[in-house]
Amino acid sequence: MLKRRPKRRYLSIVPADKSSDPVTAIKKRFSELFGTIATENATLKLVEQRGNEFIIRCAKDQLENVLVAITLVDPPVITIDMSGTIKQLRRRRQYSYLEGNQSL
Repeated sequence: MLKRRPKRRYLSIVPADKSSDPVTAIKKRFSELFGTIATENATLKLVEQRGNEFIIRCAKDQLENVLVAITLVDPPVITIDMSGTIKQLRRRRQYSYLEGNQSL
């Protein structure tokens, strides 16, 4: 049987409070809700930070739990977009930036 790499999902998030680190807050809340083993299986990782927008990576099979943890984190964090590839997420986020600048 072939060994396959686990599938990942990329999330674009924006914290409501600019002074805090949302990734550690999400990991902490995830651990409180689902335990340390599930936290390790989720493989939450910061991929990129642009301004106050963060792109994080998580395992696809733990995506629902990650979204629950993001919803229940304090201070609040807003999920902007989600994609299966980092390239597509960046492309969509760049397109939305360009679209927003044209309307000004």
